[in-house]
Amino acid sequence: MDLALAHQKEIQAIPKRLFLYVYLILPVLLIVALADMFYFDSWLRPYMGIEAILLPLFIFIFNLPHIIASLVSFFDGEYVTYYKKHLFFYLPMLLIATALLLFVNYELGIAFFLISDVWHGIKQKTGIALILGARPGLLHHIWTFLPFFTTAVVYIYFIIPSVFPDFLEPLISPVILVGIVALFFVMILKMWKSAPEVRLYIFLVSLLFFISYFFVLSGYIFLGILAFRFVHDVSAFAFYINHDHNRNKDGRKNVVYRLLSSVPLPTLILTPLLAFAFAYITRTATNGIAIGYTIVILICMCHYYLESVMWKRGSLHRQQIKVS
Repeated sequence: MDLALAHQKEIQAIPKRLFLYVYLILPVLLIVALADMFYFDSWLRPYMGIEAILLPLFIFIFNLPHIIASLVSFFDGEYVTYYKKHLFFYLPMLLIATALLLFVNYELGIAFFLISDVWHGIKQKTGIALILGARPGLLHHIWTFLPFFTTAVVYIYFIIPSVFPDFLEPLISPVILVGIVALFFVMILKMWKSAPEVRLYIFLVSLLFFISYFFVLSGYIFLGILAFRFVHDVSAFAFYINHDHNRNKDGRKNVVYRLLSSVPLPTLILTPLLAFAFAYITRTATNGIAIGYTIVILICMCHYYLESVMWKRGSLHRQQIKVS
């Protein structure tokens, strides 16, 4: 029997249904928004703007912890050797370019960061579709690019609107509307062309964007971002926990896990615990310095680039992953 196939049979698998259950956040948030609109005279709406993403609880739970979890997996000698070209050549070039852009034009640097964030988030969702059995090809690329373009426009417009010239402002709403309509027809075609077992996932990913755009257009921008972040971060942690468990179950190859070998906690708890602890330390350390936000952006850019490499078919990370 092929050794890789034997390994896949032995490792712990992520249940496919987890990638479906995570979308239960959508009806929950939709009920909150509709109840507020029709029964509470939109009492919550003034607190649901883009500034709500700066809430301490939101900052602590989302974004940085799952990024830290992904970076911890690289504290492994075999991984450093395997990914050395990316870790020591391409990644430093990207970080230098990002730092220079932030220095020369901070707003354009932030725009580049936001675009990278949106692309990273959408690629995760459409990439999981491929793992679950979706067909690659032109239609899959269109299904990926449409929400990326629309979401990037919305994201940048609400966070740094000065990037857009004044004459483009009236076009923002029509762009969202056209993007929604186009995505609906692409979703129908994508589901029709896909195997039955992946159709529900394709529908749920598309529904995430439809509901998020509804939140944006109705003034509940924070709920749209919360839905996107919740789905992304929970799905990401499923991969990191599964990866770290399988990679270290026959002896702790990762330096961090080796140092914590005396801690009597399963990976299911230890991985997120490490992620939140290091994320808290990182945020606390960078909060009081002038370039703190720039440092966090560069950490995020590390994650965005390495994620585009680490989950490619046949990579060392991917060999530790199985979806049942």
